[in-house]
Amino acid sequence: MSLEDVCEEVFLLIDEGTVKRYKSELTDEIEPAVTELIGRAEDGLKALIQKENQLQAKIDVAKSRPLKPSAGRTMASQKLEQRRLNTLTRQREQLEADLEALEAEVKQMVRVSLSHLVQPLSAENQ
Repeated sequence: MSLEDVCEEVFLLIDEGTVKRYKSELTDEIEPAVTELIGRAEDGLKALIQKENQLQAKIDVAKSRPLKPSAGRTMASQKLEQRRLNTLTRQREQLEADLEALEAEVKQMVRVSLSHLVQPLSAENQ
């Protein structure tokens, strides 16, 4: 007896009503999941279409803008420019710190000078 004969015998033993009932039960069981998956796929497709439209709009805007002079720079020149900017930033920060220190020193000198002026005046009043 071959496998085909066994399968044929099994199918011969199951009546058509049973097959229809199992088919209906299987449909009832998987239909909600299939419907949900279709809905999720449609939502995903809508989101992708919206994203595509946004990207296309960005491309259109970018094409309509004139190229900036920096657009033609090489990567090496961009890195060099970035280093120069970093150096200038550090120099500015150092100068700001020096300025604050000088301002504090001037204030201290003014206080000392004023205190020397105030002391003789208070001595004269006594």
